[in-house]
Amino acid sequence: MNDINFNSSSPDPINSIPKSEPQLPVKPAYKKENKLDPILRFSLLIFSIFLIILSFSTIYSFISKTKGQGEIVTNEQGGVINVKVSETVYATPDIAKINIGIETSGTSMEEVSLESSRKVNNIINYAQGEGVSLEDIKVVEYLVEPQYQKQLKGVDLKEYPQGKIVISSYKIKEVIQIKMPIDKIQKVIESALNAGASTLSGISFDVRDKETVIAEAREKVIVKAREEAQNIAKELSAKLGSPLNYSDNYNIEESDVEKNEITVNASVTYSIK
Repeated sequence: MNDINFNSSSPDPINSIPKSEPQLPVKPAYKKENKLDPILRFSLLIFSIFLIILSFSTIYSFISKTKGQGEIVTNEQGGVINVKVSETVYATPDIAKINIGIETSGTSMEEVSLESSRKVNNIINYAQGEGVSLEDIKVVEYLVEPQYQKQLKGVDLKEYPQGKIVISSYKIKEVIQIKMPIDKIQKVIESALNAGASTLSGISFDVRDKETVIAEAREKVIVKAREEAQNIAKELSAKLGSPLNYSDNYNIEESDVEKNEITVNASVTYSIK
C-alpha cells in the first residue's frame, strides 16, 4: 500500500476544487401548496359548520328574547285598562236608632245609683214591651259627677281659712242606645220620657239588611266597569281581557227618613290583547 504525502507547499487536490452552491428548483409562489391531512381537513370543515350554526342560533335567540321582553314591557306599561266607577242604589230605612239620656242627682251616692238604675230598667222594659230585642239595647255612656262646695260652718278656719271643699251631692248620667223597627220609634220615645228620660239625641235611620243592598250595588258597578272598559278598548282597537284586580268601598248617606243612599266606588283593572 502506497502512502501519499502532501506538503504544505503543495496544493490540496481535494480542497482546491472550486465549490459551487447547490441549486434547488424554485416553484412559483402562487403554486405553493400546503397539503393537510385529510382527517384534519374534515375536522376543520365540521368545526366551521358548527360555528355557522351557532352564530345563527345566537342571533335567533337574541331576536326572540328581545321580542318577548318587548311584549312583557308593553303589557306592563300599556297592556291594561283601569277604570274607576261608582253606582248608587236607594233603600228604604226599616230601623231607627236613638240615644236616650237619663240624669239623676242626690246627696247619697248609693241612692243616686239606685234611682238611675230604676229609670234605666223602666226604659228597657217599656222598649221590650214594644217588641224591641234586648240585644238591640245597650248602655253607651255612664258618668258620675260629684258636686263640690265650700264648707265654712263647723270648720276650723285656721286650718281651712277659705273653707273646706266637700262633696255636696252626686249626679249620674247614663245614655242608652236603642235600635228598633222604625214604626216603633214614637211609642218608645213616649215611654222613655214617662220613665224619666231627660234627653233624646242621635236619631238616625238605617237599613237592617245592608249587605243585600250593598251586594246589589256591587253587581251594578261591576257591569258598569266592564262596559266602560270595553268602550275604551274599542277606541284603542284592542280586545278586552280578564279582570286583573278589583277593589271597592261603600258609603251610606241618609237623605231623609224615607230614603238612604248607598254608593259603591270600585276600581277594576283589565288586561287587553
